[in-house]
Amino acid sequence: MTISILFWNVQGAGSPTFRRTFAALVKNYNPTVVAIFEPRISGKKADDFIKKSGFDRSHRVEANGFSGGIWVLWRDLFEVEVALNHNQFIHLKISAHNITQAWVTAIYANPNSIRRPELWHQLNCIASSMHDPWLVGGDFNSILYAEEKRGGSQLSSGICPIFNSWFHANQMVDLPFSGPCFTWARGSLSKRLDRALSNKDWILKFKNYSVTNLPRVESDHRPVLVRFERNGRGVGSIKSFRFLAAWMIDNRFGNFLQDNWQGNMPYAQAASNFTSKVAVWNREIFGNIFKRKKELLARLGGVQKALENRPLSSLYRL
Repeated sequence: MTISILFWNVQGAGSPTFRRTFAALVKNYNPTVVAIFEPRISGKKADDFIKKSGFDRSHRVEANGFSGGIWVLWRDLFEVEVALNHNQFIHLKISAHNITQAWVTAIYANPNSIRRPELWHQLNCIASSMHDPWLVGGDFNSILYAEEKRGGSQLSSGICPIFNSWFHANQMVDLPFSGPCFTWARGSLSKRLDRALSNKDWILKFKNYSVTNLPRVESDHRPVLVRFERNGRGVGSIKSFRFLAAWMIDNRFGNFLQDNWQGNMPYAQAASNFTSKVAVWNREIFGNIFKRKKELLARLGGVQKALENRPLSSLYRL
């Protein structure tokens, strides 16, 4: 079975537009764990969002007004224990019958550099006692290398010396990724603020992994998706049938329903025959809207990557 974790600074989770975007991303990429940063809502509004998210469990560090906040949502496919809470991270232990114990730390580094040293101090404490596979991902609000910044003031490199020191002192691995390099952009300034790191034990345990910087939608930050295989594969589950409301606004569906619903036979048999036929109709005639959404997101990611690779001078001429 593949485990996938989506790290995303959403910069506000309260709008209906964001809810639709979130639902589309979850449908397209099917993460088993989602870490959301900077939701800018809390209390009942947060409860309502999480309840409708489709995930079985959740834990959160509340936002302070419109600042900060970390949510972690997950499916009941394994045991998750919240080991440590902090206003800049949530530290989790993941275990299951066919996976050795692994740890995940969802990071939201404070945008105020004065408050970030506390984060690296806490992570140093975790690293010093860590003897299991460990994945660290999220918004670090700083970069490791000069090439991870483009544009903006030349007076500031954006490199955080404490982050850099922590990374090298603990022999962390900057996991290679696909997709655009810069995960955050505002105006002419772009940076790689969002990433996934691990220790060497995680690399040795989960050799089949991938990290993808997804298209930037409804936020200045790209979601970062980490997929990895745990030992052994679970038995594939049968997909349940879902009636899509979008079919009802397609003029062709009425005729299809009339021609293919066989009301003269027992309901169970009629329903079984219809679901088989509507699956083919959805794929070949209607066009599978989820596939089209995924293709559009992939095209958007390609366009953003092409724009990112243009020289700055050509961008200014647009």
